[in-house]
Amino acid sequence: MKKDDKEKLKSWRLQKLEECKGFPKYFYYFSFIDNFESIIANGILPKNEIIKKKLITKSFADMDVQNFRKDIDCFISNSQKKKLHDLVPLYLNPKTPTLYARKNIQNQLFFLLINSKKLISDTNIDFAFTDGNATNQITKKYWRLDKLKNLKWEIINGQSWNDKEDGKRIRNSEFLIFPRIQIDHVETISCFDTTALLRIATILSQQNIKINTNINTNLFF
Repeated sequence: MKKDDKEKLKSWRLQKLEECKGFPKYFYYFSFIDNFESIIANGILPKNEIIKKKLITKSFADMDVQNFRKDIDCFISNSQKKKLHDLVPLYLNPKTPTLYARKNIQNQLFFLLINSKKLISDTNIDFAFTDGNATNQITKKYWRLDKLKNLKWEIINGQSWNDKEDGKRIRNSEFLIFPRIQIDHVETISCFDTTALLRIATILSQQNIKINTNINTNLFF
């Protein structure tokens, strides 16, 4: 793609994001602290790339869900068809049913806060997004940004989902990123407690990487 075309695409993407009033400032990715060094070294990779590279990572994923998820197709913004496991999943709100089910291990986890507009306006990135949990049969998948209006932003951005019809599925709406997310897209790393923060800060210091870090219990349950 020529430079002028890239600039036009970037501007168009930003315009569409601005038009969506519910669009969040950040995307959220969470993982075990044990995986942090691998993320620093390789970026945030989709499941199939982790398998291809034979990286050893710690997972909290439900294997039955993952076995179903790996076979689901999804068109992305370059018109290619990909499997969900070819894409990096990001949440639009940190407090999701997925995290709630793991609230007993929150002290072992960290959040990466990724500037959403910076990521989606990056013309090296392609994407899709969903209006709910990607494994649910009624969930719709989109790649055109003018379809952001179809998402239930009042539930995605709300204080709770349990009191909303179909709230659990909708709250787990995702942005799906291809081919990977470089660490320089991460704006802040948030932890549950001081012990977790110290582990993250130590790794960053050893790698001479400067990223904002904090304890932010508001992201957790």
